[in-house]
Formats: sequence, C-alpha cells, structure tokens
Amino acid sequence: MSKYSFELKLQVVQEYLSVVGGY
Repeated sequence: MSKYSFELKLQVVQEYLSVVGGY
C-alpha cells in the first residue's frame, strides 16, 4: 500500500517538474 502511494506521489512530482521545467 505504502509502495503504491510512494510511486503515485513520485509520478505526480515528475509531472509537476515537467510542467515547471518546460519539458
């Protein structure tokens, strides 16, 4: 369960970075 939550959070962070970074 926590692993799933961790992966989900990581995915959200990557999306956020892609939007902010302009990638």
